[in-house]
Amino acid sequence: MVSVIVPVYNTAGTLAGCLDSILAQTYTDLELIVIDDGSTDGSGAIADTYPAKDPRVKVWHQENAGISAARNAGLAHSKGEWVAFCDSDDTVRPDWISSMMAHSHKAPMIIGGYYMYRLDRPGQEPQKTCLDYEESFTQADTALEVLFKKRLFRHIWNKIFKRSVIDEHNLTFNEKLDIFEDEYFVLEYMAYIDIVVCIPDCTYNYNFPADYGKRYDYSNDAFRMVVEMIYKTVASVPGRVKIPSVVYLYMVTLGYYVKNHSFEESRERLLYAKKLADSFHDGFFNHLSVRLLPPKLLYGQLKKDIGKNWEKVLTVAK
Repeated sequence: MVSVIVPVYNTAGTLAGCLDSILAQTYTDLELIVIDDGSTDGSGAIADTYPAKDPRVKVWHQENAGISAARNAGLAHSKGEWVAFCDSDDTVRPDWISSMMAHSHKAPMIIGGYYMYRLDRPGQEPQKTCLDYEESFTQADTALEVLFKKRLFRHIWNKIFKRSVIDEHNLTFNEKLDIFEDEYFVLEYMAYIDIVVCIPDCTYNYNFPADYGKRYDYSNDAFRMVVEMIYKTVASVPGRVKIPSVVYLYMVTLGYYVKNHSFEESRERLLYAKKLADSFHDGFFNHLSVRLLPPKLLYGQLKKDIGKNWEKVLTVAK
């Protein structure tokens, strides 16, 4: 059986569509675990109507504690041999679970693709994100290089996880994190497995929120925890790991930090950015400005660009 865990917080407008799409899976041997994380908009009441419609649905309510705590509650209440996650403002295609389970005999983690719908750009065609082929990874550094580059690593909901690995190593979501918690969990999980399989099937519908840039503070310290976990995961790899996306993401967090902090307060973080650029760049020109600019000039460039557009910060790291 597969346990599908859905954390819910104030998504009354999208919750029914999400749950209905999960229950419409062609793979029927599943349980749907819904964790209402203290919703105040009626989401909990909507969830409570589902067990009567389908006995595979189980609903729990808790005081608001954040998405990591809600997912941990889902892990505690679920019983499936495999575990998948879905966000309550997204939907899934009918073969979401079946496409990954078809390969579950090959590896303890299967990764699929997704469609991203930009809610801030209505009418725009969704962006398809996946590998065009099936690939098995037996080295963590190679897996991370490909998955980061293809934008398949950062999310929890395009993957399926073996319950025995989670239980054996007491893996949970870090409840101190309210951003980058997906990456941290996946990295920790990967430290205990020998093979990852990525498939070309694109079956998850990710609704990119119109206010995404305002939802999070892009905690610099939170992402540094993720980076340290990357170093730990690839600790046995000789030479340099080529994951330039790590630097892009760190520069976003750093941009938000320098916006409200002085150069002296930012100095150590700027030096850390240069360390990352040296560690993870994949070519001479990649992250050249980060690697070569003196910290003071890098600070000024970030300070200037963060005021224009939150996405614009990415250009600083190129």
